[in-house]
Amino acid sequence: MKSNELSEKEKEIRNPKQFVLGEILRLNAVKFQDKTAVAFEDKRYSYKEFNLRVNRLANALIDLGVKKGDKIAALGYNCVEYLEAAFGAAKVGAPFVPINFRLVGPEIEFIINHNDVVALFIDYPLLDQIKDIKANFKLVKSIIVMRGEAPEGMLKYDDLLSSGSDNEPQVYVWDEDIVLLGQTGGTTGRPKGVIHSHRSLASICIGQAFIHGFRETDRSLCIFPSYSSAFFAWECIPTLFTGCSLHMLPIPPFDPLEVIKTIDREKINHAALAAVMLDAISLIPEGVRSQYDVSSVRSIIVSGAPASPETREAAINYFGNVLYIQLASTEFGQTTVLMPEDCLKKPTSCGKRTYFQEIKVLDDEGNEVPRGEIGEICCAGPFVFQGYYNDTEATKKAFHGRFGGVGDLGYEDEEGYFYVVDRKSDMIVSGSQNIYPAEIEAVLTKHPKIAELAVIGVPSEKWGEEVKAVIRLKPGEEANGEEIIDWCRGKMAGYKIPKSVDFVSSLPISGTGKVLKKTLREPYWAGYERRVR
Repeated sequence: MKSNELSEKEKEIRNPKQFVLGEILRLNAVKFQDKTAVAFEDKRYSYKEFNLRVNRLANALIDLGVKKGDKIAALGYNCVEYLEAAFGAAKVGAPFVPINFRLVGPEIEFIINHNDVVALFIDYPLLDQIKDIKANFKLVKSIIVMRGEAPEGMLKYDDLLSSGSDNEPQVYVWDEDIVLLGQTGGTTGRPKGVIHSHRSLASICIGQAFIHGFRETDRSLCIFPSYSSAFFAWECIPTLFTGCSLHMLPIPPFDPLEVIKTIDREKINHAALAAVMLDAISLIPEGVRSQYDVSSVRSIIVSGAPASPETREAAINYFGNVLYIQLASTEFGQTTVLMPEDCLKKPTSCGKRTYFQEIKVLDDEGNEVPRGEIGEICCAGPFVFQGYYNDTEATKKAFHGRFGGVGDLGYEDEEGYFYVVDRKSDMIVSGSQNIYPAEIEAVLTKHPKIAELAVIGVPSEKWGEEVKAVIRLKPGEEANGEEIIDWCRGKMAGYKIPKSVDFVSSLPISGTGKVLKKTLREPYWAGYERRVR
């Protein structure tokens, strides 16, 4: 009998709930009761208090008519309410859809409608971003405003929270139910919803806790922005799974000085940072940095864009030998981990296969290549996502049988260390933010002066990579880079807007009429050993 043919009672018997997010929180509220679970600004909630708040929110959502399987989205800055919304959705059995707070109206509208969202949590400062699009939401019945007053027709978060019961919600949620639809950019111009079950997300988070040695007495620092998979999987959920205390910093803006102040004040043991964040900390004058004690830190998870040898060395000189470099994605969790003792010994490696994962380097036909040869780094294991929501074609393209990848091209050396040298897709990673050129190109093609264009990633000392548009204008038209960049504002998120524009008389084209982006990128990357930074 298939699992989806089981009765709810049979599911409960056959499928223990140890990997269900809401259940883990409930159990820890019993075990750790008065211990700090979450701290943010002047708010501190014990495990018991946090779980009761989540219960109230979940029950209030049920009273609004939200049912198991409905989709709940959140558009907000880092705050306790955002985390409560995620856990509240999990207890209702409603997949959670985090939305990047940098996106603009049409981008937000697409995510909400494509993912069949019925309820939206929004941070008060972001209300302007939906004012012109909320009438276009197809299924949204409730908009809940966090950290501020609610306009007419919307609900105030605190009022909704106070209306719910303290009791555990009476919804049966099991580990194969969908818990998260993480949003990742689209290679065809639209974002994709990455489907994770309670089991796969919990597996990623338990793997993190295991790799980095989380202890019940530990304290973690959450710095990644709320919409990112790193926010959930690298710090928030591993911390709450293991009974540690989570300290969240307000993002935006990222304040490197506040990071080291918090580490000193709260005696932080674990933190996850992007390479660009570590660079910002290294730029703080030595006389200022030396005033703060960061010796409590036992692990710093470095994820997102690759960390250069210079970034690694500067961070190790300040924090000590505590860096863990990860190759990771929203789809597949952490694929490889480079341990602290290897960070300088293998300065361009992303590490060895992580626990519980299986890795193969595959060619375009899905055949494994010999060690030392370049192919797509693909993995299989309990961390792997279930597919892309409402996108069977993209799901099919992501997998070779049970192995899947996101287009990272690299190789494995004789000692089992992996190296990323390029990307199969055109994705750009700028300051740990994934950017998909197709999304930008879909907007720029509407510019009345542009005949043909390509968007590529070029090297950047600050961000690793940055966005460049290469454009052929229509005959008789004239334009400059500033004009093109200004035209993009308001039509796409700020981080997607090209930083520079080159104008050409022609673009390199393949026999099938496609722009040869690899050829286009080559002059900009001359002198670099890798085509990623």
